[in-house]
Amino acid sequence: MGFFGRLFGTDPESRLAKARKFLSRGEYNDARMELAELDHPEAEGLRAQALAGLVELNLAEAAARFQAGDGEGGREHLAMAKEFGASAAQLREARRAAREARDRRKREEAAAAAAAARAQAPEGDDPLWGLPPDDPRLRYAMLLETWPEDLRERLAALGGDFAKAVLLTEEGKGALAWQALSPFVEGEPAARYERARAAVQAGKLPAAVSDLKTFGEAVGHRRIGPVHTGIMLAQLEAQIGRGGEALSTLDGLLKTGDDLSVRGARAGLLEALGQHDQAGKEAEKLLLKAPKDQGLYRMLARTRLRAGDRMGAVVALEGGLAKTCSNPGKCGNQAFDVVAGRMLARIYLEDRIEPARTKELLGEISRANAAPPQWEDRYMAALVARNEGSVELPGMAAQLLRELPDGDPRRALVAEAFPAQLAG
Repeated sequence: MGFFGRLFGTDPESRLAKARKFLSRGEYNDARMELAELDHPEAEGLRAQALAGLVELNLAEAAARFQAGDGEGGREHLAMAKEFGASAAQLREARRAAREARDRRKREEAAAAAAAARAQAPEGDDPLWGLPPDDPRLRYAMLLETWPEDLRERLAALGGDFAKAVLLTEEGKGALAWQALSPFVEGEPAARYERARAAVQAGKLPAAVSDLKTFGEAVGHRRIGPVHTGIMLAQLEAQIGRGGEALSTLDGLLKTGDDLSVRGARAGLLEALGQHDQAGKEAEKLLLKAPKDQGLYRMLARTRLRAGDRMGAVVALEGGLAKTCSNPGKCGNQAFDVVAGRMLARIYLEDRIEPARTKELLGEISRANAAPPQWEDRYMAALVARNEGSVELPGMAAQLLRELPDGDPRRALVAEAFPAQLAG
């Protein structure tokens, strides 16, 4: 039943039995949620088993992510393992294995690049590829493969010092990289993209904006790996308070051709600038061409909520969730969207409608989300208690407020949902 199950008054023995069943099936998070706040002599031991299982699952998943080169995903699972009680020794071992996997992958990539280069040209003919496998410039050669073909040779011609400077950014040394890249940008405008990346990492956002503008003017905005340099420029302009300039940047990109990612960025910027009606209309148009984009469904729902169209928001969210699956291994690759599920369940709970569908959504959220409950989860739990007439509601509502600082807009949300309980 997950962490919402404790609201429905099941007796301790039943909850213990359910927890044991979950543990026997390796469903550790469900077991942990079933045992939450249960005061029973056996509960603590079962909770420890559940947490130990979650630690092992997350450590294993972190190792798999690091092996696959997904550093961000690996770090997320390490953080969850720590949250569930992983020991310092376990975390040290996981990080050591991650470093070894990273170093091994870099050696393999460098060796593969060197072998490919030797197959294409006589050794020594090329100042970059005719190098031993452990030369750091070969690591940069792998990055060059993500650049447009017409710019690769221009950057390769900048030599080893430029390659080493770029690798400083890859190593998280943005400030040093920015300094090391500066001598190259006057002679080669394409190098400004790399200095912009270093500037972002070093917190020099205005400098990054300047470099990206010059890059676009000199060579035209491009896709470099997963990054569209024009979208990156607009996002940075918005971050430093230049919303109008950001919108002009995206509009200029669209004049050169229709691009769904640019249009999506423009819709997101319109929403961020408070132009919700326009953002919603743009999201509707984009969904005709990208009907599985969950971010667009959520954006459309948010804009409709802003306009007071709660049923319109429900239609958008249900439409998006219909494209997902609670078990991607059996019915597709797009997993249940937890964020959209929370938005939808919250609307149903606040409006006291669709109780059966709400219960189904809460179960999906519990199964799909291994992280500890968030504030919004506790807010929805209080809404369930309100709708069920639970005597625990006043304490739950008061606790929600205690977790929020003065001035937090969610305080008004709590006051609106539970006026009688807070007044008492």
